[in-house]
Amino acid sequence: MAANCPTSNERVFGSATVLELAMGCADTRPAEEEWLALGAGTSKGLDFAPNSVSSDADDTGGWVENIITNADATISFDGEVRKHDKLDQFGYANLFTYFVDELNAKRQPNLWARISIGPLEFSGYMVITNATPADGGSNDIITFSVEFKVSDGTTVRLTNLDAPALTFSTDLPATKTVATGSALSMTVAVNGGVEPYTYVWKKAGSVVSGQTTATFNKASAVAGDAGAYTCEVTDSDDVPVTITSTSCTVTVS
Repeated sequence: MAANCPTSNERVFGSATVLELAMGCADTRPAEEEWLALGAGTSKGLDFAPNSVSSDADDTGGWVENIITNADATISFDGEVRKHDKLDQFGYANLFTYFVDELNAKRQPNLWARISIGPLEFSGYMVITNATPADGGSNDIITFSVEFKVSDGTTVRLTNLDAPALTFSTDLPATKTVATGSALSMTVAVNGGVEPYTYVWKKAGSVVSGQTTATFNKASAVAGDAGAYTCEVTDSDDVPVTITSTSCTVTVS
């Protein structure tokens, strides 16, 4: 006998095809909780669309030579919704309303967008360059197509989601002895995570001013430099990861 299981006719599946959007300005990358899926996707694409110029000079052989001058990166996304947007999504209705409101206010319809293609995640502050809704008719499904192009090139980021975790490849030793008047130098090295990295050196838990690179360096050590030092390294992921080195006890003799 067949089971009489509850069903829902309001679901639209597309969780594997995701375009995430976030409101905000170009100077502040959204927090992770601010990113919301646009809706159920049926297809997505990323085209870097590089522009090039060719050299007609034949000074290196028989090949025409090219250089890339810029790239017109474009995110494209096709999706569908049934009846209403889900409350946990950015939503088709919100996007198209925002688009019209911004144009009426004589502003650019900019917002943050990110999309994953395989292990790569592309994100940046972008502008809506195509917004096409269509009524699905009797099935009460609304289909739509949207396109985004880069608005602020300084915000573009390509992240390898399969990149190894941020770890120390060179850590601090547990102890270090330096003679008074000699240089005090300590170095860490990291790999993994998302570059660039930021470095914060601390002595007894307090930040040491002026030491912001992978190498701590003081030209002439004094007795007051003795103490326990650590280095905190933070990557540039959307949700930054911070790791702390081994504590190194420095003795100045």
